[in-house]
Amino acid sequence: MLMTKCIEVHYDDTFESVHLGLTQLAEQNIPQAEKVIKGILKSLYVRQGNDWTGRGALGNAEMDASIAAYESVLAELAEGKL
Repeated sequence: MLMTKCIEVHYDDTFESVHLGLTQLAEQNIPQAEKVIKGILKSLYVRQGNDWTGRGALGNAEMDASIAAYESVLAELAEGKL
């Protein structure tokens, strides 16, 4: 149970950190931010699928949280919330 909680905390911390950074980027220049976010998100999906060396549970949580944050900011941009 302790490891599960550790992974959840790491996921949440990563999501919040990445989301905050992307939100700040978007606030500076929305069109450029959207382009950058989409490009990096594409590479994150490739990296997520290329896990032949084994990231482990924490690495997977970090990758999943990062992707979720990128997707979240893109959705917020599309909805005009940023």
